[in-house]
Amino acid sequence: MRISYDAIFASRLLPTRFRAIVKSEKQGPDISSRSSDNPDLHPSTAKPSAAPDSHETQEDELTARLARFAQVPVSTIFQLEPGWSPDGLSEEAASEALKKHGLNIPVSERPLAALLVLWTAIWNPFNVLLTILACVNIATQDVATFVVMITMVVASTGLRYWQEMKSMVQALKLVKSIVTRVRVVRRVNSRSEEIEIDQRHVVPGDVITVAIPIFQVVTCFREIVCIISSEALTVAQASLTGELMPVDKDVRLTAAADSITLHLLNNENVCLAGTSVAAGNARAVVISTAKDTYMAAIAKELNKKRPENAIQMGIRKVSYVLLGFMLVMAPIVLIVQGTVSHNWKDAVMFAIAIAVGITPEMLPMIVTSNLALSAVRIARQHVIVKRFDAIQNLGAVSVLCSDKTGTLTADLVRVSKSVTSKDELSDLPVRLAFLNSLLQTGSRSPIDRAIVDYVHEDEKGSFGDAQQDGWHKHGEVPFDSTRRLLSILASRSSVAGGEALLITKGAVEEVLERCISAYKHDNSTELVQAPAVFDIKFGPSSSTPLTEADRLLILDSAKRLNEDGLRLIAVACRNAPLKMGMTINTEDEEDLIFVGFVAFLDPLKPDAAQAIKDLTKLRVQVRILTGDAPAVAAKVARDLGLFGPANLSSATSQRSPKDEEAGSDTASSPVDEGDLIITGPQLAELTKDRDSFAEAIERAVIFAKLSPYQKLEVVKALRAGGGGRAVAFLGDGVNDALAIRAADVGISVDSGMEIAKEAADVILLEKSLGVVARGVVEGRITLLNTVKYIKMACSSNFGNVFSVLIASAWLPYQPMLPLQLLVQNLLYDFSQASIPWDNVDPEYLEGPRTWSAKSIVRFMVCLGPFSSPFDITTYCINWFHYGIRTLDSPLVPRAQTNWFLEGSLTQLFIIQFLRTGKVPFIQSRASLPVVIVTFGVACIAMAIPYIPKVNTALQMMPPEPMFYAYLVGIIAAYATVIHFVKILYQMAFKEWL
Repeated sequence: MRISYDAIFASRLLPTRFRAIVKSEKQGPDISSRSSDNPDLHPSTAKPSAAPDSHETQEDELTARLARFAQVPVSTIFQLEPGWSPDGLSEEAASEALKKHGLNIPVSERPLAALLVLWTAIWNPFNVLLTILACVNIATQDVATFVVMITMVVASTGLRYWQEMKSMVQALKLVKSIVTRVRVVRRVNSRSEEIEIDQRHVVPGDVITVAIPIFQVVTCFREIVCIISSEALTVAQASLTGELMPVDKDVRLTAAADSITLHLLNNENVCLAGTSVAAGNARAVVISTAKDTYMAAIAKELNKKRPENAIQMGIRKVSYVLLGFMLVMAPIVLIVQGTVSHNWKDAVMFAIAIAVGITPEMLPMIVTSNLALSAVRIARQHVIVKRFDAIQNLGAVSVLCSDKTGTLTADLVRVSKSVTSKDELSDLPVRLAFLNSLLQTGSRSPIDRAIVDYVHEDEKGSFGDAQQDGWHKHGEVPFDSTRRLLSILASRSSVAGGEALLITKGAVEEVLERCISAYKHDNSTELVQAPAVFDIKFGPSSSTPLTEADRLLILDSAKRLNEDGLRLIAVACRNAPLKMGMTINTEDEEDLIFVGFVAFLDPLKPDAAQAIKDLTKLRVQVRILTGDAPAVAAKVARDLGLFGPANLSSATSQRSPKDEEAGSDTASSPVDEGDLIITGPQLAELTKDRDSFAEAIERAVIFAKLSPYQKLEVVKALRAGGGGRAVAFLGDGVNDALAIRAADVGISVDSGMEIAKEAADVILLEKSLGVVARGVVEGRITLLNTVKYIKMACSSNFGNVFSVLIASAWLPYQPMLPLQLLVQNLLYDFSQASIPWDNVDPEYLEGPRTWSAKSIVRFMVCLGPFSSPFDITTYCINWFHYGIRTLDSPLVPRAQTNWFLEGSLTQLFIIQFLRTGKVPFIQSRASLPVVIVTFGVACIAMAIPYIPKVNTALQMMPPEPMFYAYLVGIIAAYATVIHFVKILYQMAFKEWL
């Protein structure tokens, strides 16, 4: 069961030995909390000297509220609030509390913000630009242009809104797919009864029962609770702290000392919302629900305005560039055309047409179509895309920050190896641990389950003796969080008179404390595969006395294993005579023989290593941000190759040959792993020196022991570094939500916490990094095809404007009517509607891509004017060959038709040359949809002058057959020039798209 009450106090349900001495809470990795200052009921603490940030203030307030209950004896808790009782709330009190505090609903379960999604879809820079131009056109009574532009805006907005709403509905269904019921103690008709209610109706003051029920269903908290009774309760806090191993929770029997500060995430009797029961059972009183939980404090941060991501910044800059060109070129055309023709009304209309011509009308539609197509493709990979921008942002990502637990690893405790005290492989420790775990009667912890699964999954039959029936348990000393041990007495016989085996497993220091000797693993065969357990005599002949030096060596071995990222339990045993009616207690856990260690880890996901290689090839650097220990994170990084030169040098998207050479030199030099790891406390020390902080962020690959807010700061710093880069964050816990929100692309999984899924842009229905790698490729394809359209449209439109300027200064008539110019632009734009389906050359997918206004302007200025000489050639043909030199010439429509055809066909044909940096048709081929659509549009353009009523409406007339010969030569020459310019452009700027 997942705990959704932020603070629950637990007490033992079954009689066990209470803890007499209250242990001091250890300083946690995340948040140092301060208790309230009421000296009567709880200890006071010093106030922070510096002015805290808003999130620190929220945490301090929450901690002070919890300290009021968490740092007093369990017997005092119910005296602090009127109406609270160990027998539970009355129905009337519960009803009043529900009215006061509201339903216990996670902060992420909000109504679907349909209007907000619609506003986001409408408020797009390109939509705004087109809407402004449409308004200008309707003001000048150009209804046709107005209708076309508004249609583009409506179609783009509608498609985006529909797709995002569909994804958000799917995400909301994921959040609401589970209804949880809990058992609470309520006073019904003056009698205390345990009843089952919907978890949403839990209120502060409720006494709830938490346990691992049948079939190992996990109990998850939605509230903050404080333990009032406990039986070996352990709670998994990975969603908050990133630490895989559960922590012990128990009751507080005495008041905490004044000097002891309550730590929000590291304490002994408080369970926060988002944590879950791993083993044991307890009763707890609910302290806070819903909006008053720790998750709610994080949710308040999530409600703040989200910063612009890389793609949004790029789109904004490109919009400014297009607007700037429009504002500069339109007045120039107006002045030149008005001066030459002396018809200022027509000049105004023509200038407006030029402004429209500069703007790629189809841009919002092309962008939205690209994103919609990619969303459909990615959905086939079991992914929900909540925000369209996320697809293109994936293509721009150069750094992927990932939580460790559950994303890179399987989020499961598994046996890694079984070793002796000298770190030599031996099956004996895990055999004994298996018997201990199998025969114990309490709820199995994750460690017990891992040991049992390890033996049951054995394919070699190495544990046949341990698995066979016939072992009988004669006594047990259950685990408790004070001793941190579990012992069983077992034998092969169920009758008294023989010899039994006392097997103890638990924390290394506690087990070693009770040992007087160490088992002798005599030969190499036994080191690999121990003999049958029942054949071994654990006595003086099979062991050596433990000296102080031996104990230090054992602890040193344990330290080395811990530093390798492994969690350990120690195993010890001894033979004991089996007597009738015999039982054991804690006094029997003495004079043990130390056998060895069983090491555990959270194994890597099967596809994690390959996914990291794929991301590295895509020049996406992977960094780990976790609340877990540095050693554990370092082992994961080592196993995945994150300390390797490929990952360390992959963060740069566009590198020059000198950069590549420098990167190669760096890769060949030895890397000190210690320099690549930094912890939360170390980062906290650097916050006053921003330069040192930024340098540490750039250098480190592993960020361990981070609080949620430190994860947020790291993501912000990574985005700001390197001249500004796109960063993705993959996580599934409460502690990941802020970082997910702050990243350019926030990624969560369907099994993640609700608050993480609410903050995410993308939700993976499968926990697979391979899907992320495929998403990066899809994002780059989407972005590149969009950039293709922008560069081709802008360069073509820019060239047309130059041609119009020359024509305005030379020709006494308009080279093309505004309506003809609009139709030409629409035909060209429609031909590019197939661009989302186009192929992308593989080399363009090798590095991160983003919108670059500088690159678009450079492409437009360098390529656009090269169409003008061929337009001028058409003017010359009209002037000299056909003799069309006056405004009143009846052949003016033919001249305009000739330029319409030349402009349309050159634009359409040249798509094949501009879509790739290679030789078209030979080295790179367009997709079939692009070929079909461009060919079809070319046919339509050639047919328009011959279609009755259409040619009349557009004031066109059929060209002379001889003009087509000129047209073929113009197209061939234009293609040759463009290809030559393309080669020079790539040599000069080292890029094309």
